[in-house]
Amino acid sequence: MKHTSLVTALTRRLVVVGALLTLLNVAFVTAYYSWDMDDLRRQNVFRQIDRLAGALSRDTVGALRFGPSGRLIDDYRIYPEAYAYRILDHNGVVVSESNADLVPTVSWATAEGPDTWSSTIEHRGRTVLLGSRHLDIGGLPVRIAFASASDPSSLVLFVFFDELFVHVVVALLPFALCLVIVNVVTVRQSMRPLVQAAEAARHTGHAATITRLPTADLPREVLDLVDAINDALGRLETALEAERAFTAEAAHALRTPLSILAARVDEHLPSPVAQAVRDDVSSLKRLVEQMLSAAQADTLVLNPDQRCDLANVARSVVGDMAPIAIGLQRQLAYEGPATILVNGDTDAVAHALRNLIDNGLRFTPPGTEVIVRVTGDGTLAVHDFGPGFPAEDRKMAFKRFWRGSPSERGGTGLGLSIVKRIADAHGAAVHIEDAANGGTKVTISFKIADGLHDNNQLGSGPINLS
Repeated sequence: MKHTSLVTALTRRLVVVGALLTLLNVAFVTAYYSWDMDDLRRQNVFRQIDRLAGALSRDTVGALRFGPSGRLIDDYRIYPEAYAYRILDHNGVVVSESNADLVPTVSWATAEGPDTWSSTIEHRGRTVLLGSRHLDIGGLPVRIAFASASDPSSLVLFVFFDELFVHVVVALLPFALCLVIVNVVTVRQSMRPLVQAAEAARHTGHAATITRLPTADLPREVLDLVDAINDALGRLETALEAERAFTAEAAHALRTPLSILAARVDEHLPSPVAQAVRDDVSSLKRLVEQMLSAAQADTLVLNPDQRCDLANVARSVVGDMAPIAIGLQRQLAYEGPATILVNGDTDAVAHALRNLIDNGLRFTPPGTEVIVRVTGDGTLAVHDFGPGFPAEDRKMAFKRFWRGSPSERGGTGLGLSIVKRIADAHGAAVHIEDAANGGTKVTISFKIADGLHDNNQLGSGPINLS
C-alpha cells in the first residue's frame, strides 16, 4: 500500500483550493463586466488612447510626430465605420486623424474639454462612444480622442483579458504560490518533532530498555497519539521485564537441584543406569544454562563507546574450548589478525562465539576441524565441516527452541537465538551460508571501532588446537 506524505497531501489540497478560487475569481470578473458592459467599453476607449499615445514622439525641434505600427492602424483602415481617432498638439492643430466623419465635428470639439472625458452620442442612426484624454508628450500637452461605433475587431476583449490578468494573475496567483510555500515549510517544521519520535521508535530494540518516544514540541493533535504509544510501550516493557525475570529466576533456581540430582545419581544408581541418567541430567543442565544465557542476552545494553578486541576474544575462546574439542575428537583452529577493535562488549561477543563453536563441534564429524576466522573488516566467522545447513531452514534458525529436522535434533534450540540477540544488540548482521569447501559457515559482521583496525599485525599463522 502506497502512503502519501502529509506535506504532499496538504499541498495538493491547497493547489486544488487555489484553482477553485481562481475559477471563482474569473467567474466573478466575467459576471461583473457582463453586467456592466458600458464600463468595459469606456475602459476600452482609454486603452486605445494609450495605444495611440505610445506611437507619439517629438523631434529635435519639438514638433510632434505620429508613427503608428501597422497593427495599430489596421483597425482604422479595415473598419472605417467602427473606429476613429484624432490627435491635437498643444496649439490645437490636428497632427493625425482617421475616419473623423464617424463623429460630428462639434463632438470632436467637445472632446477638447476636461483632461479625461467620455460620452455616448447618436450619429447617423448609430450610438457612438467618444472619449478623450489630455496627455503630456515631450513636455508639451497633447489631446487624443477615440470613437467607437461598434467593435468588429473585439478590442473590448483585450480590456477584459487585462482585467482578468490584473485581478487574477497579479492579485491571486502570487498569493496562492506563497500560500503553498508557507504551507510546505510550516508543515515540515511542525512535523519535525513527529519525525524525530518515529526515528526514536525505530531505534527502540528488544535487547535494550524500551525508550519512550519524545513529546517535546509535538502538536497537540499528535501528542495524544504519542502519549498513548508511550503508555503501550510502558506496559510492554513491564511485561517483557517480567518474562525475562521469570526465565532467569527459573533457570537459576534449577541449577542447584540438577547438581544435587547428578550427585545422587552417581552415588546411588548402578553404573550402566547412572550413565544414561547422567546424560539426561547434563542435557537438562545445558538447557538451563542456555535459558539463563538467553535471558541475559535479552537484557544486554551496549555502550556506544565500548570497544572489544575481536581477534583477542576469538583466540581466547578457541583456547578455552580446545579441551572440549579434543574430548570430542575434533580440532579447533583460529585464523586472523593479532588484533582488531570493534564496537562491542567482550563478554557478550565471547558468549556468542562459544555458542557458534559449540554448534560447530556437535555437527562436524570426528577427525575434522572447526575453524574460527576474524577478518580486517570486523567479521567473525565459524566454519564447520558438517552436513551443511538446509537453505529452507535458515529463516527459522534464529527462532527460540527451533532445532531443525529430526535428524539434527539434540541441542536446546537456543544457541543461534542467543547469537542473534547478541548481534542485534551490537548492530551486527548474522548470516548462515554454505562454505566453499563444504559444511556451514556462520558469520557476524561487527562495526569497526572508529575505523581503527590493524591488519598488519598478523600472527605467524593459523592457531590449530587439537
